[in-house]
Amino acid sequence: MWKRWEMARNRRQLRALPGHPLREQERQGKRPTGLSRPITVVVICSSLLLVAFVTVVAPRYLLGWDAPDTPVSGQAKAINDIRTTLLQGLAGVALLVGAFFSWRQLQVSNQGQITQRFAAAVEQLGSVSPEVRLGAIFALERIADDSPYDRVTIAEVLCAFVQRSWPADPSSARPVARDPAHKHELALTHRAADSLSVRCTDRQAAMTVLGRRALVPNRHVLGLARTDLRGARLAFADLEKADLHYSDLSDVNLESADLRGADLTGIWLAGSFLRGARLHRADLRSAILWHVRLEEADLRATDLSGADLTGAVLNGTCLDQADLRGADLTGTEASRASLAGAVADASTVWPGGFDAAAAGVVTADGSAPPPRPQTWYDLPR
Repeated sequence: MWKRWEMARNRRQLRALPGHPLREQERQGKRPTGLSRPITVVVICSSLLLVAFVTVVAPRYLLGWDAPDTPVSGQAKAINDIRTTLLQGLAGVALLVGAFFSWRQLQVSNQGQITQRFAAAVEQLGSVSPEVRLGAIFALERIADDSPYDRVTIAEVLCAFVQRSWPADPSSARPVARDPAHKHELALTHRAADSLSVRCTDRQAAMTVLGRRALVPNRHVLGLARTDLRGARLAFADLEKADLHYSDLSDVNLESADLRGADLTGIWLAGSFLRGARLHRADLRSAILWHVRLEEADLRATDLSGADLTGAVLNGTCLDQADLRGADLTGTEASRASLAGAVADASTVWPGGFDAAAAGVVTADGSAPPPRPQTWYDLPR
């Protein structure tokens, strides 16, 4: 399990999907540590010099500066009074400094406890008992709540736990539809027999924790590419800019989920529920969206080039400025969607009787920029 954790922490060194931009991760701040030995020596020497100055030099200087006319017989008492006052002030400062160092020591001790809790939780993720793994997931969430320095690391550990334990089938092993009727059949049969919460409670719990995202700063990219999440329940999940390319999310509830800017290239969303979902500027190239429900979803400026939306429900869906070149909208109610400024070409398949020009669709000509390449092999030579 520790090896899996190290692989998760080194995720930034993995190669990006060909044709995709390299996603930069936010580095976390350094942990608070104790003072180094040279600094400690300097602090001690400075403290001794300060005490010597307060007890020997400062009283006589202050007496000569503030009360130069003090009789000789009263100078000794005046110096002692000044020395006493200065020592009392110095004691107060020392008390404050001691309180500060005690607080620092408490912080270091807390970090040590968090490290032990983190190690124990990661070790429990490798347990054969699903109940132990479930407890470890929520323990990691609690650690992320207590320690901001570990939030991104914990997110990466949970992503590795989900991604590497349940990889999706490769694209070559997925069923190929013969016609629209067969696509409808596959949308019903390709889904899992039970929801993810029934099949794999711990996997659903990990996705629930990742979907909250309140604990992860700086919109950290969740690496969940090529993962089998069929039947997951992720309503209202925050998956902004998540990397889910080539994952299988068939029959997934993503109602009102935030998928803005997410990498959904080649994803399977057959039969999924995305009503009210936000997919603004998401990457859905070559995605399988058979009979997906997208009522009132926001797909503005979404890249749907080569996507298959056969039978998709588009009531109130906003597809303004979306790239629909090569997309298949057979059997959809495209007239119920907003398509102002959407881009299409001769390879776009519209439902029968649909007037794309009247809907505000722009037909790309030879001067239009080509669709973005999905692999390096598609780049112009």
